[in-house]
Amino acid sequence: MPPLPDDADAAPRAPARSGRRRVWVWLGSLAGGAVLLTLASRRLELIPRSFEIPRPELLAAAIALHVPYALTRAGRLRYALDPLVQAASGGARSRLPPTLLYGSGLFSFLVIMLLPLRLGELSRPLLLARAEVPGVGLAEAISAVGTERVVDGLTVVGLLFLGIALAAPSSTAELAEVQRFGHWTAGIFGVALAGVISVAVAPEATISRFGLQGRAAAVLRHVAAAVRPLGRPRQGIPFLLWTVTYWALIVIQLWLVLGATGLDLGLAEAAAIVAAIGLSIQLPGGPAQAGSFQVGAAAGLSLFIDPAALAGAGSSFSAVMYLIGLGGALVVALPGVLLLRGHRGAL
Repeated sequence: MPPLPDDADAAPRAPARSGRRRVWVWLGSLAGGAVLLTLASRRLELIPRSFEIPRPELLAAAIALHVPYALTRAGRLRYALDPLVQAASGGARSRLPPTLLYGSGLFSFLVIMLLPLRLGELSRPLLLARAEVPGVGLAEAISAVGTERVVDGLTVVGLLFLGIALAAPSSTAELAEVQRFGHWTAGIFGVALAGVISVAVAPEATISRFGLQGRAAAVLRHVAAAVRPLGRPRQGIPFLLWTVTYWALIVIQLWLVLGATGLDLGLAEAAAIVAAIGLSIQLPGGPAQAGSFQVGAAAGLSLFIDPAALAGAGSSFSAVMYLIGLGGALVVALPGVLLLRGHRGAL
């Protein structure tokens, strides 16, 4: 029998395994993105030969909306975390520091977009936990962000079916496919929400049911503590209002880009297209949502415009909307970094 490796031999192997895992993740993401980009390229031009922007003033308004959109998106988390900070500090602090709240949000938007397979979703919990604010550990931060994503997922599904109900889709085949995906997604997020509520309402029952002990039981209690404030009217109602405002800004921004690129569609159609893109980016696409965004844009637009329009103005819309998202994430990341500089250890 060969001798077992000692600690000095085993230690270098962990980084090596981690490095190989990272390579496979990136390769898988690039492959998935390439497949989705190929599918999207059959319906629209990924790089339009000519950008059609007949109404540039609407494009300017859409770009300007990115600031309130980013601030609204970043600020919602306070309703889950402020009560934890107040309780842990014995009332000495009433809220999570705004610089940390907005800094972590603005910077993480870029990380979420750039990293493959949505691994960037962990960036904001890590930033929040590393700042070492009383009451906000990694478990609480992950729980709060995860709950936010579940609510967003259900909101996207609601936008899809509301938009379809109020608009008049012209493609029945595309409609059936999008609706089917929407039903599956609604089921997944619905189960996730039920699980979140169950843990928040009765953490000890969940611990007993799964036989959790020690650190696992402690982590679940921390997870429940971060969700519980959102079940109270004082925190839950503002959180939902901010969520509605956030998604309304996205719909309006996309509607403005539709108009800027010459697509005469209404807010109901814009809501359905937002939802199609929102559902599509859950797919394992490439870094920077390459592939998954374009597939979602093509699917959403196909509900309301014909193939010729999709290949023309639809291609311009898809490219412009994608660039606004990517460029906006890059722009707001800088003030995010500056806001985080005052929190030792966050970056």
